[in-house]
Amino acid sequence: MKNFKLKRLLSLAFIGCFTALSAPTAFAAAGDTIANTATLSFDVGASSFTLESSPLGNSTTGGGNGTSTDFVEDRFVNFTVAEVSLATETVTAGALAQVQTFTVTNNGNAPQDFLLAAIERANGTLDPFGGANDSFVPANVAVYVETVNAGYAVGDDTDIFIDELAAGASATVYIVADIPAVADGSVAVMTLVAQVAAGGAAAVEGAAITNDDNGHTSPAGTYSNGGTGVAAGAANNIADDPATEQVVFGDAAGDIDSTAAAGAASNGQHADSDSYTVQAAALTLTKTAAILWDPVNGNSNPKAIPGAYMTYTITIANTGTASGSLTTLADTLASTGPGVGGLALDPDFVDGTAAAGALPAAIQATNTNGIGESFDVEHGGGSTRLDPVSCTAAADADGCDAGLAEGGIISIDFATLMAAEGAYTDGELMAGETVTITFNAIVQ
Repeated sequence: MKNFKLKRLLSLAFIGCFTALSAPTAFAAAGDTIANTATLSFDVGASSFTLESSPLGNSTTGGGNGTSTDFVEDRFVNFTVAEVSLATETVTAGALAQVQTFTVTNNGNAPQDFLLAAIERANGTLDPFGGANDSFVPANVAVYVETVNAGYAVGDDTDIFIDELAAGASATVYIVADIPAVADGSVAVMTLVAQVAAGGAAAVEGAAITNDDNGHTSPAGTYSNGGTGVAAGAANNIADDPATEQVVFGDAAGDIDSTAAAGAASNGQHADSDSYTVQAAALTLTKTAAILWDPVNGNSNPKAIPGAYMTYTITIANTGTASGSLTTLADTLASTGPGVGGLALDPDFVDGTAAAGALPAAIQATNTNGIGESFDVEHGGGSTRLDPVSCTAAADADGCDAGLAEGGIISIDFATLMAAEGAYTDGELMAGETVTITFNAIVQ
């Protein structure tokens, strides 16, 4: 056309979401209407005009004569389940309410509810952390969502589905189970499966979304601690409708699906696994006796005659794979009657001074505790506790009490004697460690 001079300015400005592409990404929410209008500036001769676009075409110049090109942003379902500790959960046989921790993160573009299921895997399933294969079934398995403070607490964390999880947000979920009486080293593999569900109503469990609009479906499942059953979805494969919010599953394949089959991508589910490993404290209690001295032979081949000193050694060894928490030890010095074949505690075990008279210097030289200290306590097996520890027979706060008379009762309080120190809790005897308690008794 003669009236158009190509040398003259011809500019095209796109107004709407296209202008934002060079800026930091800010996603619209599912269901939002995205509206765009293109405006053309052009000259005809000496006159300048603008022309706005329309989906059906617009030839009327001037502002306000065009119509925006609109579409509704579709719902993108994308989320992950992730086990938190990245290690097996160490438990003891018979322990109750043992916890595995997961996070569920909504990577989609709309708030969603999520239904939750804990699936105990079949015997022989590989431990995700390289331990022994699955070999037992935990009892009273339940799933709860963190609702109050960090860390699972009975009575606080009672929600059984994730409610209105915002886009970009995460929720903490716990599998809680009781451990039966099984052998040391036994393993149970557990998997948390999350199923996307409709959001929109606070404190109301949304209905499972079991299909998208691209032919993808969710398998059947049971959720909310057995309270919600969901049928498998029916395929729904329809063309894009710019005026309608449609659903697109974009989740990655999880460990398994809600039927315990292998996980699949774009099925409205995701899953991750954890394991329980039973580690037991196997404690062995050994008590030995050795004649130290007698008033006739001294320390040269002594015999257990009246007035002789007997050294008792009590050893507690943890040969298991988990710590044990020692509480108390009681030992009654045998007696068959006053002065007849009985024993009385030496109140000064280590320095050898006793009511019956001092032990020979050669025997005293083997002792390191102070006067009045009746017990010597030492740790072994690689223990990093500070040693040695000594304590008196007096009724005081040192963790050792004993009656000095014949037939007296020895009482050891490990929470006091082995108080928390470094990595140790009160009374803790770690796997592979020993604690030895030594004292003298006088033969009556």
